[in-house]
Amino acid sequence: MAAEKKGAKQSEEDEAAAAAATAATETKKKRKKLLVIIGGGFLLVAISIGATVAVIKLLAPKKAPGEATTTSSEASVGAESSVAAKASESVEPAMPIIYLALKPNFTVNYDVNGRQRFLQAELTVMYRDEAVLKILELHMPAVRNGLVLLLSSQTFDDLQTVEGKEKLRTAALKIVQNILIKEQLEAPEKSEKPKKALPNIEQILFTNFVMQ
Repeated sequence: MAAEKKGAKQSEEDEAAAAAATAATETKKKRKKLLVIIGGGFLLVAISIGATVAVIKLLAPKKAPGEATTTSSEASVGAESSVAAKASESVEPAMPIIYLALKPNFTVNYDVNGRQRFLQAELTVMYRDEAVLKILELHMPAVRNGLVLLLSSQTFDDLQTVEGKEKLRTAALKIVQNILIKEQLEAPEKSEKPKKALPNIEQILFTNFVMQ
């Protein structure tokens, strides 16, 4: 009797285990199907997006042959070129050089160890603004006076060297430039501060320099 009960109980347990295994198998199958359905849904969405993009590209207007494609780098280069062009337009072109010899030549005497020596020099001014000529002619007495005083203050031996001549030329340039600026600023029409640089000379050249 006890053996029969034990056998019946064992049979029930086996059936319960078999039912649980069957249920687990069914659950796994359902999960697999659900995953397949979800994966298929994502695939359809991706295919739909790809097809939409392809259709948009096909329907987009095509550029005519030879039409240039503007990139960001080309746009940057174009902007820089435009700025450079405007800058070049704002810079005034250099005016031609004008030379004017200061006549008559300058003659200065020197006492060298009790012996009379002299210098005869021809000075030429270089400028670009035509307005300089009128200013030079008006103030020529002041210009010549400044140059004579400068030449007279030199040492005869120093003027025989290249360095001495170059120093004299530089000093003469400063004297003439200062005289012209001073006279222009003191003129009645120039009583107010000028908005741009006043006309002036650029160089003084020795076109003749004789020492005896």
